[in-house]
This record gives sequence, C-alpha cells and structure tokens, in this order.
Amino acid sequence: MRIVYVEDNLANVHLVKRVARMGKHEVINYIDGMDALNNFATDKPDLVLMDIQLAGELTGIEVVQKLRNDGFTTPIIAVTAYAMVGDKERCIEAGCTGYMSKPIPVTDLVNLFHEYEKLEQETEKEATEEKVQEQPAKTEASEAAETATKAETSE
Repeated sequence: MRIVYVEDNLANVHLVKRVARMGKHEVINYIDGMDALNNFATDKPDLVLMDIQLAGELTGIEVVQKLRNDGFTTPIIAVTAYAMVGDKERCIEAGCTGYMSKPIPVTDLVNLFHEYEKLEQETEKEATEEKVQEQPAKTEASEAAETATKAETSE
C-alpha cells in the first residue's frame, strides 16, 4: 500500500515509516501541503495521513479541501496534536475520512494500515471481477474466426 504522510515533524515521520515497513507499505513524506498537492496525482496513494498544523502556506485542512474539490476520493486521516473540542468534526467536514490524535499509539497505526490494506484488496478484487464480467463471451463464430486467422498467419 502506498501512503502519503504530510507531516513536518521528523520524529512522527520516522515512527510512521517504521510501522509501515513492518507491513511492507511505502510511505512518501511531504513537509509542506503545497508539495503534497503538486505531487498527489503522480503519487497515487492508497491512504493519506494529514497533519493538520503544517509549516508553510497551507494548513492540513486546506490541503484536504483542495484535494476533495479536485475530485480525489482517497481516504484521508487527519492526524493532529491539537485535539481540541470540535477538531474532529472540523476535519470530517473538510473531507477527512477519519481522525487520530498524536501521539499515535503504534497499535492504532498498525490497525489503521491493516484496515485500509484490507479495504484496498477488496476494492482491487471487485474491480477485477467487474472487468471479467464486462468482457464479452466468445461465440463459436468468433473463436472459429480467431483460429482461422492464427492458421493463416502461421503459414
């Protein structure tokens, strides 16, 4: 699973990367919201962890709002040390899928990664099943034509 972590505190980044490596996940870190926005489409993350109080010109909330306004539906988990009354609601209203307060317990992080990895696998399975159902069944006539074409090209 590819995880984008927008966080300016290196100690937090190291913790998340260490836990992610245990599950064989990749973590891409941005310390600035604008960098995250500029690279989001290229990175194609499966999950985003978003610090709400970022250094730079954009807050985490503003980054989330811009991503949602651009049509991105990737799950975004707000991560903040400022667990004030109303913060969770404000993050969810901005478009976050979930909310975690710092410091993040390692077990919560492991469970979060496992939950979204499982969700990603189910989504991939459904997409594969839909693709198979969309493929038209070969008729006897199309199979005969395909066989005849192969015979002609091999001669």
